Amino acid sequence: MNVQRLEKVKRQWRFAADAMPQLICLLDGRGRVLHVNRTLERWGLGEVGAVRGMEVHDLLHRGCTDAACHLRGFWQRTAAELAENGRAQCAIWDVRLGRHLEMCTQMPVRAAGQRDGEECFAVLTLDDVSRSKESEDSSRRAAQALRERAEREAGRRAEAERVRSHVFTILDKTPVMTAMADSRGVLFYLNPAGRSLMGLGEFEDVSALTLLECQAPGERARIAGEALPIAEREGVWSGDSVLRGRDARGVRSYVTLIAHRDEAGHLQGYSLLGRDMSEWVRTEEALRLTQNEVWRLSAQHLSIQESERRRIAVDLHDGLGQTLSLVKLSIEEAARSASSGAPGKVVQALERLTPQVKSALAELRRISMNLRPSTLDDLGILATLSWYCREFEAACPNVELERDVTVAEADVPQLLKIAIFRIVQEATSNALKHARAKRIAVRLHGSEGALALSIEDDGKGFDPKSVRADFEHGMGLRSMKERAELSGGSYEIDSAAGAGTRIRVRWQPEKTTADWTGLPAPAIQAVRQLSRADREMPERFSQCLACIKSLRSQ
Repeated sequence: MNVQRLEKVKRQWRFAADAMPQLICLLDGRGRVLHVNRTLERWGLGEVGAVRGMEVHDLLHRGCTDAACHLRGFWQRTAAELAENGRAQCAIWDVRLGRHLEMCTQMPVRAAGQRDGEECFAVLTLDDVSRSKESEDSSRRAAQALRERAEREAGRRAEAERVRSHVFTILDKTPVMTAMADSRGVLFYLNPAGRSLMGLGEFEDVSALTLLECQAPGERARIAGEALPIAEREGVWSGDSVLRGRDARGVRSYVTLIAHRDEAGHLQGYSLLGRDMSEWVRTEEALRLTQNEVWRLSAQHLSIQESERRRIAVDLHDGLGQTLSLVKLSIEEAARSASSGAPGKVVQALERLTPQVKSALAELRRISMNLRPSTLDDLGILATLSWYCREFEAACPNVELERDVTVAEADVPQLLKIAIFRIVQEATSNALKHARAKRIAVRLHGSEGALALSIEDDGKGFDPKSVRADFEHGMGLRSMKERAELSGGSYEIDSAAGAGTRIRVRWQPEKTTADWTGLPAPAIQAVRQLSRADREMPERFSQCLACIKSLRSQ
């Protein structure tokens, strides 16, 4: 073979060996280094030209004095395996080099006639598999991290599914209409309250509805032009609207419209919450009517107060005032007679004075009893009813008044006495003035603490529903009803044209004072003040109690 060509091939093999990542050593028959490739320098173990004749231990572990080093006696162990198998292989962790090494020693193919010991006896290849192991460990760690991440994701998905299940359970049970729609406004969810409001069945498809179609026709333009743009811009819109209920009826509602966006800010859909406000509207209207009633009753109270004052003023002026004027004249005449030395005329003047004083006392007693009978506080309700019936019979001899009282004075609570008397007074007055009755029956019975009062007449009767409860009409009926209910009783009136009238009030023992004691302290104080004012103005008491009851019901 051409020597030049052989040298060229040899150089090419060296270049190829130097480019390999493994450390390749050519060893002689004694295990000493003949040649190594450039990997030696890349591993930082010395220069290639300065290692010829070194043992493998000295090549890899420069300056090692450890007698137990695993590379000591390397060649003896390797030579034995080469003699037996022609190949020796092992894998070690070299602490000094900090590398995982796979060491493979094998005898090269010999040319015919080549003797042992000539040139290369064995080839040692050291492959650094540290990076492979690190890569394997890294892959293992990455796989473990992926498994853990997958488990966390699975846990989060399970938790999200549980939350989703709970949320939909809440939405299915809430009485507020809840609708969900996509970015076009087409519904894909409607809870049972919404289905009931819209008149849809449990399994009926809702995808045929849109958010605007859930609104009454008159509200759709406002929702499209105002609510949706605000919700898309600010995230939420709230306000009053009218939802389209079943049979196309309008349902006054308070609506909250929410726009949902993804992380990139793209619109994903809408949610609509609608609370039925019909009951609130009815309550608000009832409150408004109650306030109007309170204002009306306040005006009536002032009118009644002025009317009562005018009546008392007329009674005092025309009755007691005239009598006192005559008394004054008689005293003056007696004084003049005494001054002129006419004792006979003094006696005559004083004799005329006695009946005048008696008349004044009688008039004063009449006015006082009409305002509030003193017997009610001094003797009780039974004596007061007896007195009133006698006065009534004396004033109206053509009317038969039947009285049937079977309760004891101790059976009537103090708070009920004025109510019973005023109801009897108002009912008999109405029977006389409006019904033209010829017979009136007043009954007061008691049983196991309960009290029952009834007043019946044989008058012309009327339709209770047709009576207007304003200042001119029905104030007496309203007064009796308010007195009965505010004192804890139940009030009934039964009348018809030509069939007379029957008023019944019943007080249960446990409810006799419940409505009074249930009032707050300021209201109780007001009732007590009104009770004192009742001594002066009877009708004002019932009207003010009606005001208190209206305020209390709010």
